[in-house]
Amino acid sequence: LVLTSSLPTSLVRTIQLPADDDNDNTNNDDAANQTNNTIPTTIILQLFSDRIFLSITQLNGKMGSLLVCNVEESIIDNSTTYNVSTVLGTGVARGSSNAEHQVALREVCVRRMVERIVKFTRKMAGVGEGTILGGAEDGVGPIPPLVVGLGLKPSKGGKRMSVESFNAMVDAAVELYEEGWRICHAGALVGMEGPD
Repeated sequence: LVLTSSLPTSLVRTIQLPADDDNDNTNNDDAANQTNNTIPTTIILQLFSDRIFLSITQLNGKMGSLLVCNVEESIIDNSTTYNVSTVLGTGVARGSSNAEHQVALREVCVRRMVERIVKFTRKMAGVGEGTILGGAEDGVGPIPPLVVGLGLKPSKGGKRMSVESFNAMVDAAVELYEEGWRICHAGALVGMEGPD
């Protein structure tokens, strides 16, 4: 008899991302929240049976925008389609001069995380990166939807997030997912008898 928990696997990690603003922020209120010109970024992962939830926040625990990405795999043409949509909020301050860019950045961030999760899932299934895992006849695939809360600190002066910060954030979120996946699946063989 194996008892499993109905609670989701949950992990939390805080990383320091480089502040993409100019180095003139030492005299403002935000400087107290930054250490050595970095921004504390908290990543929360919860793995549910039918969803993956990630919250990435630089806003003292505030969730920010809520986005969802569904993955559809077609065994007919061997393709993978990623559908990203914003469920709540844009994460953009009213009157922002680069609102479209900020919304697009959030969608690209979520898609990039899901693409990496798909590759990891295929690797753990023992198949090649381009191999479609397929799904049930009801359209439910092996990769559950990813729900992401993004509470990113607005940059000063309309500057864009650096490529380094973007990649570091995505890398940390995917690494946390991989750790959570391993924890969640570690008990899969508990209670099974060997061939002897």
